Amino acid sequence: MHSGDLILDTDPALDLIRTTIPEDKPTWTENIAWWMHDNDSGVSLYAHLGRMQPDRSIWEGLSLIFLPDGGMLVNRSLGACVDRANNGEYNYEPVVPNKIWQFNFDGVAQRVDPQHLRNHALGDEPFEKLSYKLTFEAVQPVFNMHNSDINSDGMHLEHGGTVKGCFVVNGKRIAINCTGYRDHSVSQRTMNTLDTETWANCVFPSGKVFSMLEVSRAERQIRVGQVYRNGRMQRVSPVAFPDLTSSEGSPHSGEIQLQTDDGETISIQWHTKDQFVPFNLLRPLGMRPGIDRKMEDAMVAVQCPAVYTWDGETGYGWLERTRPVKVLES
Repeated sequence: MHSGDLILDTDPALDLIRTTIPEDKPTWTENIAWWMHDNDSGVSLYAHLGRMQPDRSIWEGLSLIFLPDGGMLVNRSLGACVDRANNGEYNYEPVVPNKIWQFNFDGVAQRVDPQHLRNHALGDEPFEKLSYKLTFEAVQPVFNMHNSDINSDGMHLEHGGTVKGCFVVNGKRIAINCTGYRDHSVSQRTMNTLDTETWANCVFPSGKVFSMLEVSRAERQIRVGQVYRNGRMQRVSPVAFPDLTSSEGSPHSGEIQLQTDDGETISIQWHTKDQFVPFNLLRPLGMRPGIDRKMEDAMVAVQCPAVYTWDGETGYGWLERTRPVKVLES
């Protein structure tokens, strides 16, 4: 093992859905986030399923679907289940923990104009039937961000992989075969103290993977990530990463710089596709499509499919950026 290499053996039990809720930890929560970017079919998806507060048996699901014709479908739904990641419309589960996940959705979504959502919360936009059935299979070992074990108070697992399956949109089946990325976290979490957040990641055709996460809170700052190359996974520190200056995703291009523990600087060029969707982060937890500009001290997240180039190789990945609405130009 080289200096700075990450341990590749993580207990699969960490990746299981929690079956009990610790009542002595009122901010304890569990979250599953993932995305896929299929450049061939023209479909991209950001999805999240997380336990709410104060009742952690309630799961909030969010799906943001970018369509081949440039259209946009969104779903936000709530439902209760203690021991599974299931709220009625969403059913997410680790089929083989640390390796294979099933992401299923069967419900309705609303057709929206992202430009309209820049100044309005989601309202009575038209509903239509939507489903997806997708299987994620890892191409790398789990990135155990905090080196958690089964006795740890919290954990954050990330994974690059492939996504296969299909969407059914308005009765039309769209086959999916692409790359994607996912995380599964358990922590004591609140949006009340969040200042900024940036999450960028990509799985390349050769099997290389990178991910970087920046989180600034009143009580804690995190800048961490990973690269996976030729069977070797290394922890990295982001030293240059994307900013966010407007609710439609500006700037739209730039360079990410990651530094390994052994001193190597990795440069990755990025640009967003001409697609975005903004949403408010609610307090203490929650994610609602659109921006309500009357909300005092509102936090805005902007999701964008992104294209990355690393040492001349192009991959299709994701870019998530969160900032206070008051610092955005528009």
